[in-house]
Amino acid sequence: TVEFLDASPAEAEVQPAVLSDLAAPWRTRRQLARLSASRRSSSETFRFAVLGDAEPGRFWIWRRLFNRAGVFEGQVRRAQEEACDFSMQLGDMVSRGTQANYQAFFEDLAAWDVTTPYLTTIGNHDRRSPHGVTDSRLYRSCFGPVNYAFDRGAWRFVSLDTSAHRVTAGQLRWLDGVLDTPLSTVVFTHIPPAALRQWTDYRGARGVGGFREGAEQLTDLLSRRRVRRVYMGHIHAFGVQDFKGVRYVLTGGGGSPLFPCGVTDKFHHYLVVSAGPDGLSETVRGDDGRSMTIPQARVVLSKA
Repeated sequence: TVEFLDASPAEAEVQPAVLSDLAAPWRTRRQLARLSASRRSSSETFRFAVLGDAEPGRFWIWRRLFNRAGVFEGQVRRAQEEACDFSMQLGDMVSRGTQANYQAFFEDLAAWDVTTPYLTTIGNHDRRSPHGVTDSRLYRSCFGPVNYAFDRGAWRFVSLDTSAHRVTAGQLRWLDGVLDTPLSTVVFTHIPPAALRQWTDYRGARGVGGFREGAEQLTDLLSRRRVRRVYMGHIHAFGVQDFKGVRYVLTGGGGSPLFPCGVTDKFHHYLVVSAGPDGLSETVRGDDGRSMTIPQARVVLSKA
């Protein structure tokens, strides 16, 4: 089962032929078709990778002070060796949503020999301008809809667009529908709700690192629907919070600059997640070669 909220091609930006050709293999529908070519039963356990923010920094001084080259490439290449069914990249793939930046990104994916189905969640940097409510037409013309859901084994996965620092009423209605399922559910999104203050407060400013519009309604909905996990980026760090009975995992260490922020665990990393009849388990793969399993209670699949 695959569901899309916003599938109108009329909203897509016209691309030059070279970008259209480069983007074609990476469109979400094509990647999901590749994934669905191999089935998983509800009794099977499988793995997937979660990659965080990857854009290298818009300004040279940021890259010099807070980053090092090649981090994201290394993660993508290592994730290919993890025997995962798919990878999910949590947004901010490019510093700004321009044709030149997307062209370079697709050229990189091709050069890195990515063969595992590669899915994406839109980030604020993937829009025409990283800040404010700007359009996402170029992202959608390259990848497709920004809100979508798909099933695998006993699990339903949802990619939710928070890249404009908001969740709309229409998105909430759609999300409520796709979460109304006997399957266990996972949500991928980019920006944390402002209420997750352990990550979104900065120097006394409450919630500035998250989004406010629709945030309370979203966290209430995720709680009511008993979502098993929410993975998010935007803050270039790592953390785990349980909020209103839902576990939120911050994994923004995909290669973007490790800026000073209110979160203490700042390091480049990605996740390998095991999903099966006994629930979810996550392993953090650090760029220093170390791995850490996130401690957690056993999660049962029944929603009764």
